[in-house]
Amino acid sequence: MEGSVSREIRVDVSASETWKAYGSMLLADIAVDAFPERFTGYKLLEGHGESGTIIKVFLAPDVPGTKWYREEYELVDDAKRLKFARMLEGGVMDQGFKSFVTRLDAIEEEGKPDACIMKGTIFYVMEDESVLPQVKVQIDGLYNIMKAVADYVTKHHNNAN
Repeated sequence: MEGSVSREIRVDVSASETWKAYGSMLLADIAVDAFPERFTGYKLLEGHGESGTIIKVFLAPDVPGTKWYREEYELVDDAKRLKFARMLEGGVMDQGFKSFVTRLDAIEEEGKPDACIMKGTIFYVMEDESVLPQVKVQIDGLYNIMKAVADYVTKHHNNAN
């Protein structure tokens, strides 16, 4: 079974400014800082955040399942403000998923240069429907990270003005 699920958040900061956090390794720093009950850290295995980067994320002890996952940033396009990250092993890959890809976008809001839409999409292929509830857990987690990034960029943008 395969599918996708998306969430969006409007941010009162330009897409280019928002992308500086949402499309970079700063996203991982924000997630670790905002959700210590979920993440304990990460390690860059290859690269520095560009296409081809491989990162290992460490999960908190109370998170069910494997305590880490490894993902590759298959595409990071700063001009289009678009990132695709594929989970390679660990995490949900050990819980019945055959494929798990996250897409992140920072989309200019038409007619509003100082606002954007942050969009997060999860594309998945699972071995059977028994793991379907995990999709909601994952998109809710991504949405919470998106909110943390939105709060971060709004705070830092307003402090810079």
